[in-house]
Amino acid sequence: MDLPKLLQNQHEIDARVTELAAEIDDYLSEGDVVVGVLKGCLPFLADLVRKLNHEIETDFLALTSFQENTGRVRLTRDLGIDVSGRNVLLVEDVVDTGFRLDFLRRHLETHEPAEVKVCTLFDRSDRRILPVKVEYSGFVLQEGFIVGYGIDHLGMFRNLPSVVTANQALLDEEFARGESKLADEIVKIARGKEQLNAS
Repeated sequence: MDLPKLLQNQHEIDARVTELAAEIDDYLSEGDVVVGVLKGCLPFLADLVRKLNHEIETDFLALTSFQENTGRVRLTRDLGIDVSGRNVLLVEDVVDTGFRLDFLRRHLETHEPAEVKVCTLFDRSDRRILPVKVEYSGFVLQEGFIVGYGIDHLGMFRNLPSVVTANQALLDEEFARGESKLADEIVKIARGKEQLNAS
């Protein structure tokens, strides 16, 4: 059985977020704006902004999921504050192909900020199709499927404190059978409990 495995634990994530905040403090000034992309960014953004030394504003954007085989998304929530003339830090959970990030950058530019920079917790640069720029990245990600710390699967696992890799196909097969052994294992691993032996 392809068991889930711990990728980044809570302490490793916290240490890296602290380092990122120190780097970002050199970019942001009083009154600049941190914009999160819902919903996956929430734990990361919350931890990050609490470690910043400047007084900043926060706001959010939201998109639909990709339409299959098109790379197209649609904005479902726009900014609620004026960012014109201000530096903006766009916060994502994962950047991979670049399609979504390219869309978001171009959209933010229509709000006429002074500058937009991007911070992501996980950078899948090996999957990049569009050459988008990511100025701040927490970890380079090579694993294919992860959950935890804001990153979900079918609405589950966002609140886990760590990030776990898993076999998505096996997890989906289990869900289809109404079982939860792998899901339970993911939760145990992410919460730092002992991993069960494969049966």
